[in-house]
Amino acid sequence: MIQGRDWEAQPLPGARARAGAGRAFTAADFSDVAGRRNAANALGRLHAKGGIARAIRGVYYVPECSALMGTEVPASADEVVRAVARANKWIVAPSGDAALNALGLDTQVPAKLVYVSSGPYKRYEYGPYDIELRHRANRDLLDCSQVTCTIVQALKALGRENVGDEEIGTLARNLTEEQVGAFLEESAGLTSWVADAAKKIWGAKHGQDR
Repeated sequence: MIQGRDWEAQPLPGARARAGAGRAFTAADFSDVAGRRNAANALGRLHAKGGIARAIRGVYYVPECSALMGTEVPASADEVVRAVARANKWIVAPSGDAALNALGLDTQVPAKLVYVSSGPYKRYEYGPYDIELRHRANRDLLDCSQVTCTIVQALKALGRENVGDEEIGTLARNLTEEQVGAFLEESAGLTSWVADAAKKIWGAKHGQDR
C-alpha cells in the first residue's frame, strides 16, 4: 500500500487524494500538477518501490484491502479501461455481456469484456480478463451521459424482443432516480423502442404504468 513518505518523495502534489484505493490512474491524471513525463517517471519509481501496483502498461492502482479475506484486491477491469480512456480522451461504454453485467441484467462476469470506443481498436489482457475496445463513430456513442450509453448498449445486447417486464424492473431497481431521469430525457432522440423502454423504466421506478 502507499505510504505517506513515498508520496512525499514524488513531485505529485495532491496525488494521495486522487489515487484512492481501488481507483486506476495514469500519468495523465496528474498532468495538471506535474508534466506528463515527470508524472510517468514518478509513478514508475513508486511502482518500483512497491507503493502502487501496475495493471497494464502505464496504468496503476492502489490495491484495496479485503478485511474478510485479508488479501489485496486489484482495481476492477472497468476502472482500468476508464483510466486508459481518460488518458487518451476517448469515449467508452461497456457493450454486450459487459453492459448487461454492469447493470445487473446478468450476474456472471464475462471473461471477455467488450467496450465500444471512439478510439482505435485495442486489446488488453488484465488478470483473468481479455479486454477489447472496438471503434465506433462518436455519433454511435451518443452525446449523453455514460450511464445512458451503457443502458443503450445493454438494451441492444438483449434485443428489442427480449426487453420485458423483468428487465425493465431490474433496471428500475438498479438505477438511481437521477440516472433514470437522465435516460428518459436523453432517449428523446434515440430509436423509438429504446425511447419507449426509457419511459417504461421511468414508470417502473415511480410505480406507474406508462
